[in-house]
Amino acid sequence: MSIVTVNQKSLVVIPKNVRDKCSIYPGDKLKVSYDPNNESVIMKKITDVKSISSEVVGMWGDNKFDLQEVRESSDDRIKKLLENKFQ
Repeated sequence: MSIVTVNQKSLVVIPKNVRDKCSIYPGDKLKVSYDPNNESVIMKKITDVKSISSEVVGMWGDNKFDLQEVRESSDDRIKKLLENKFQ
């Protein structure tokens, strides 16, 4: 077991022995979650983006917007910017 300290920027250093056992290297992505049953923070190395794709999609599930409407409004803004630039 290792004990770490949260610094002023809310960062922690994963101890080297844990990084070595989990094969965690600079640039690796970790999924961080909270387990309320054990009052624990869980960090899991992401080895395949597909493994978390359903969770990422779920994060956006509550956003209700019409993609075509977004595209059209973007097209209108681009058109106006170009018109203003060449006037």
